[in-house]
Amino acid sequence: MSAQASAAVTPDVALKGDASYFRAGVYSRHFNNNKGNVGRLGNEHDNYIELAPSVTLAEVDGTEWRFTTSFAMSTDEEGAWQATDKAAGNGENIAFANTQAFLRVTGLLDSDKGAALWVGKKYVRVDSHVVDNYWRNVSGNGVGIENLSLGSGKLRANWTRRDDARDFALKASGYSLENGHNDDGDGKQAVTKPSRTATNMFDVEYGFAPFDSSWASVGYTLVAPQRYASEYSNYGYKVAQEVGNGHLFTAVLGESLLGGWNNTVVRYVKGSTAGAGLCSHTYTDSKDSSSYNIDIIDFGTVNFTENFNMLYHTWFNFSKVKNSLDNKETHGRDFQLVLRPQYKLTKMTRLILEAGMFTSSSDTTVFGDESEKGNTQQQKLTLAYGITPDAGNAWSRPEIRFFATYKHFGHNEGRTGTYGNGFTVNLMDKATAGASTVDSLSDGRKTEFYFGVQAESWF
Repeated sequence: MSAQASAAVTPDVALKGDASYFRAGVYSRHFNNNKGNVGRLGNEHDNYIELAPSVTLAEVDGTEWRFTTSFAMSTDEEGAWQATDKAAGNGENIAFANTQAFLRVTGLLDSDKGAALWVGKKYVRVDSHVVDNYWRNVSGNGVGIENLSLGSGKLRANWTRRDDARDFALKASGYSLENGHNDDGDGKQAVTKPSRTATNMFDVEYGFAPFDSSWASVGYTLVAPQRYASEYSNYGYKVAQEVGNGHLFTAVLGESLLGGWNNTVVRYVKGSTAGAGLCSHTYTDSKDSSSYNIDIIDFGTVNFTENFNMLYHTWFNFSKVKNSLDNKETHGRDFQLVLRPQYKLTKMTRLILEAGMFTSSSDTTVFGDESEKGNTQQQKLTLAYGITPDAGNAWSRPEIRFFATYKHFGHNEGRTGTYGNGFTVNLMDKATAGASTVDSLSDGRKTEFYFGVQAESWF
């Protein structure tokens, strides 16, 4: 692939499943990967590769039938041969996945040749690249229509499903299911019972251009767990922790800015999915229907000069999460800011700086008791020397980065994870010397410094 073609493949294209991606490198030490909070540059210690082959199966009467699939491998282990046989500890941190397999047909509608119908397993998601967090993600097995002309804009609608592991309980005794089997010690033969539920996601989004050099969209997603009441009632079982519906509303405004672009997202999450923070678009949990998350996300790229550009991301969050099972109600406030200025040195080299900070405060009330307050603070600073085909293009890939990273964690953060990720050093707790209580050495670390080299590309 030429340098120009590689640079034209942006994260947006990759997110649609039409491009492959990889990252890998070597690092001076194990470290806590908190890229979702303070930025990903110099903050990823995994090897990840996702290959997305795509082939046109047929072209008939102006229609195109195209099959796309993708396979991913992820591991945080380092070594020349990483097997999955788990012999001698091999493969314990290696994951393989078939992430996509779908057929897309375009040109079926004579009145709207650009509209496309897809069926199968597909990515339907949008993220902010510098933190690698998806603020809208309804990927899964399903069916959908894309790029359908409606008025002056385009409509996208799809139905997707996901399987989620769930605990089931025997109505009569409150017995919880273990490994999908019923064996309560009464001598009766174990009977296999279902241990998973399906989550249906009904998603619709309408995009349009409110003015020149701009784009906007409004969207709604219903997250509805399927409870299978009739199927399980024959066995006298029910879901141990009932899961309610979730609702996701989004409004996006994008516009050209300083030779680049800016996206502003306002998101409102209501119901059972509201307890998962920035990723609360998909996760179902036993949260009260009054729970909510309000997010304001702003991210983009600006070009100050031909040689100087910057990627940026900021996020404000206000939430109330109520869990009726443990009688807790938590009010939270989060703020996140990541800046990545890049300065072109030569045609294929650049100097990169990424500064990130994250702060979170919460006030949890356990009904009948006093409230519990929490506070989390994290900061990161990474300096990198990048080598890439087009150093003046913020999205130019492939790229090799030589980097050094410093991170700091607040006094309530607990530990950095430097020693806990890969191996653990245990010390006797001084307050209980001679007792069985142990304390990890990493609990006392609030800063960490490391260096490394990483390669990244989409293609």
